[in-house]
Amino acid sequence: MIVLRNIFFEKHLPFLGPSASVGGFYLGPIYYWMAAPFLFLTKFDPIGPSYMVAIFGVATVILLFKFLNETIGFWPSFLVSLLYATAPLIVRYSRSSWNPNPLPFFSLLLIYFVYLGIKSKKIRYFIGAGAALGVAVQLHYLALVLAPLALIIIIFNEKIKKVPLIAVTAVLGFLIAFSPFLFFEIRHNFPNFHTILEFVTRGSTVGYQGPGLIWKLFDGGNILLEFISGMKSTVYTRIMFLVLTVGSIAALAATWKDKQKKLIYSIGFSYLIVGILLLRSYKGEVYDYYYGVIFPAPFFLAGILTEKAFKNKYSKLVVCLLAALILIIFLKNSFFFEKPNNLIKQTEDISNFIIEKSGGNPFNFALISKSNSDQAYRYFLEIKNHKPIQLEEKITDQLLVLCESSSCAPLGNPLWEIAGFGRGEIVGEWDLPKYGFKVFRLAHWSGEPSPAGKPAIKGI
Repeated sequence: MIVLRNIFFEKHLPFLGPSASVGGFYLGPIYYWMAAPFLFLTKFDPIGPSYMVAIFGVATVILLFKFLNETIGFWPSFLVSLLYATAPLIVRYSRSSWNPNPLPFFSLLLIYFVYLGIKSKKIRYFIGAGAALGVAVQLHYLALVLAPLALIIIIFNEKIKKVPLIAVTAVLGFLIAFSPFLFFEIRHNFPNFHTILEFVTRGSTVGYQGPGLIWKLFDGGNILLEFISGMKSTVYTRIMFLVLTVGSIAALAATWKDKQKKLIYSIGFSYLIVGILLLRSYKGEVYDYYYGVIFPAPFFLAGILTEKAFKNKYSKLVVCLLAALILIIFLKNSFFFEKPNNLIKQTEDISNFIIEKSGGNPFNFALISKSNSDQAYRYFLEIKNHKPIQLEEKITDQLLVLCESSSCAPLGNPLWEIAGFGRGEIVGEWDLPKYGFKVFRLAHWSGEPSPAGKPAIKGI
């Protein structure tokens, strides 16, 4: 949020995005660029970018319905889109601001453009597919699995001699969307590319391991369905993935000579089955959001496999009853029954209290916490025009210390934001009983010259 705010307040447009969760490298800036207008429109309320994510979440449902409706008809498309829209994990990741959260939309958009390009035989759609990949990779690097996945779909359905032209066209679209990050890398001698190369070549023994390809496929598929549904350690997710896998292989084999049917079934098979195998090639620890690149895949595949069921009233009834049962499970496992934590309101209230106790005078700020960062407090202090002075910039006459516990000792604490202030004494202390926190005001110890007005220098 601080980076997004600085786009408007400091006129600084970033060409480097958020840091990746592992590896010490950074993503492209596209998430910042997409989120910034929403922060501005909500008057810098940090909930603003969440509206953007929610819009992409709804757009994914619409795109899934549109894609399927063009191929299998209204009712199966409606049912699987309804299930996608209510899946617990997907809803959870469609309502909060985080760079991987819009990934399902751009993943599905890429697949849709590939479908349109093959079906219409118009090369321009592959520019769109490449651009969708360029955006997706800036949201999370595991989106790179979409490139070989799309290539497999193309090879399934196009003549080999056309593949080079399609690939060149897609790369052009990719470079257009990826150009902001590429510009940063070229200008700074490719620091992230070097770090990424070092990371992927160092090797790892962490994460899921298994005896073979089949194990990886079915274990990964089960994990995906468990994540999406909220159902843990149950045979039902294993059965469902087995049905999807066997069904897709059988349907693809049966329609191999029908170009239109083969296209849609090869997409369903590749999107889910090949997608899982590619994701499982990553040897690091796999978190639920890593699967975001294929979140729509099981719903898409389920939709196309139920197409024939809707042509018979009995099988149609069975599918509808099964969909209703899954919908009930999804709603039962939803977050709707959880009490909200109201962390934004809490952070804003505490920030207002700190502003009050600063007396309107310049101050340094420190947070003593076991697991939290002070950035959220600093954000609210900044947007309320009471930005704490950085110690490296200037030591002020007062240090306001927030303790996220009912008991802590700020004097002598080794935290840089406290130690850099110099030797101090407590001149104010207040309890925040609603949250179990405390706020201290420290002044410089009168027994030695005050360092106020000077910058604090780390390491000295």
